[in-house]
Amino acid sequence: MDQWYKIDNTGKIFHAVSNASNSAVFRVSMTLHEMVDPKILQEALDIVVLRFPTLTVRVRKGLFWDFLEQNDQVLLVKEETDYPCAPIDRKENNAFLIRVLYFKKRISVEVFHSLTDGGGAAEFLKTLAYEYLLLKGEPVEADGTYIMLPHDAPKREEVEDSFEKYATSREVKNPASSDKKAYQLKGTTLNPPGINVIQGIVDAKALNTFAKAEGTSLTGFLTSLLIKVIHMEKHREKSKSSLITVAMPVSLRRHFPSVSIRNFFSVSNIGVRMSDDVSLEEIIEQVTQQLIAKTDKNFLQEGINRFVAFQSHLWLRIVPVFIKYPVMRFAFNQFGERAKTLTLSNLGNIQLPESMQPYADSMDVVLYPTNKSPINCGTATVNDKLTITFSRSIEENKIIKTFFKEITRLTGLDVTVSSNGWGE
Repeated sequence: MDQWYKIDNTGKIFHAVSNASNSAVFRVSMTLHEMVDPKILQEALDIVVLRFPTLTVRVRKGLFWDFLEQNDQVLLVKEETDYPCAPIDRKENNAFLIRVLYFKKRISVEVFHSLTDGGGAAEFLKTLAYEYLLLKGEPVEADGTYIMLPHDAPKREEVEDSFEKYATSREVKNPASSDKKAYQLKGTTLNPPGINVIQGIVDAKALNTFAKAEGTSLTGFLTSLLIKVIHMEKHREKSKSSLITVAMPVSLRRHFPSVSIRNFFSVSNIGVRMSDDVSLEEIIEQVTQQLIAKTDKNFLQEGINRFVAFQSHLWLRIVPVFIKYPVMRFAFNQFGERAKTLTLSNLGNIQLPESMQPYADSMDVVLYPTNKSPINCGTATVNDKLTITFSRSIEENKIIKTFFKEITRLTGLDVTVSSNGWGE
């Protein structure tokens, strides 16, 4: 009998809200120093899919919730021809919600967000790259510390819903205060529609040292600078809204010992009410205080409890999907999307086994833009190389250009900028 899985607590939301303008597909990539051999990559993928059963599934429609079941089709490696994070056509993709792409020296894994988060996708990509290098005959070795070894059997804890495991209450004690409406970016939709990507690569160690000298973390500095730059550009269009909010996915695995490959993150909104006389130093101070408060274990625990309580609610359990999904979509757009200016997702410093490090040039994460958040940002570090990736569905890119210029102006560091050229 085929294995099946409930969609995890966060995943249900992505099933409800995805549509033509919100693909809910994100990408994690690794760029190697040599051209990718697609034949060997396919051989590696055929082995690795068995290691990650919750990522290689198909969706089945249920009356109250959709669910996931084992997909026995072949997941095929494809050369990249489209823009990143395009909606996944299930018919074209053998019903999978994940795709593996290659382009020159880059291997990319694109995932529908209901299956996993950035942490889970990065684990899949690392294992795939490891097996690929092994099949190429490279002298890579791993003891399972930084890599989920491809031939190990999947563990029960890896497929669990960690929200259910770590919820300490199913009653909502402190209802979430509704985050205030934030300033939203607007622009001219790219023609043809798609996603333009602009990437900047900078020395992670040096930028981290600079951020520490400013009294904050790398994430704190990038968030503060984004807020400052958005205000600088917003000022030119005489917009009245002054609250600029960066939505930040926070991995819960750092505080709750989970090895689940499914979604296990929450989102913290970091907002600053801006005016022309607010200095970067003041923004950094406010952002850093909020980051400390909103990544505190007790704060995150309340979020887990609230989330599980909401989805355990009798109304949500007994209402059929065709009524439930439109209601969830409306709530997401009203309360989730309107409360942020853009999303900044930092995958952090990705650890590779020492023997693999010489083969990886860089890693990056691309977030999908949405109607209300047409520019988003993802960052990832490997081998001390930080890649900052902006994805946008609009023509206007002044914020992005100014952001990279400001990093260089403030820190004196070189930033190597490149673009996929879509829509230009």
